[in-house]
This record gives sequence, C-alpha cells and structure tokens, in this order.
Amino acid sequence: MADNSAKHQVQSGERPKWVPLREDQHTDLSSLARELMRARSHKGGGRITENTVIRVAVDLVVRHPDLLSGDTEDDLRTNAFARYEQLLEREQAMLAGGTEDGTEGSR
Repeated sequence: MADNSAKHQVQSGERPKWVPLREDQHTDLSSLARELMRARSHKGGGRITENTVIRVAVDLVVRHPDLLSGDTEDDLRTNAFARYEQLLEREQAMLAGGTEDGTEGSR
C-alpha cells in the first residue's frame, strides 16, 4: 500500500475532520479551488486547495451562525441560502439608492 502521508499532512494547529461530500459538491469544490488558484493576483503565496475553501466556508458559518436555522441539513441549507439572498437584495437596494429595508429613500 502506498504511503499517502504527504497527501494528508496537517498544518500546525489544525485538526483533521473527514466529511463525506456529494458528487456535485466534490466536483464544484474542485472546480472552485482550481479557479481561485488560477485567479490569484500573487502567485508566490500558498496554494488554494479544496481544503482551503472548506476552511473558509466553516469560518463563515461559525462567524455568522444566524445564517443557520432548521432541523435538517436541507432546512439549514435552504434557510442559509434564503437569508444570504435577502442580504444580497438589501445590499443591492442600498447601492441603488434605497434604504436598508429595500424601499426607496426620499430625495
């Protein structure tokens, strides 16, 4: 059996966590990591890997637990996406000259 230790090296202060992904998640995650790697403005920095993207996603959710509500994985996903879309719509309304609640401001 080949030694895969180099493939699974853990940086100082990190703890491994194995998470099964759906096929579409795995494919999309791989594509995203490759796109981010190609789009880097500073090529001399560290690599952007699938694990990099996963750690950033975990940081986002842990920092904003209000995005998560529900009793199942599907509930959590659906509600998080809905909340995110609300925030984007509010930001777009504000940038377009509306108020925080999405209504037009007086001029």
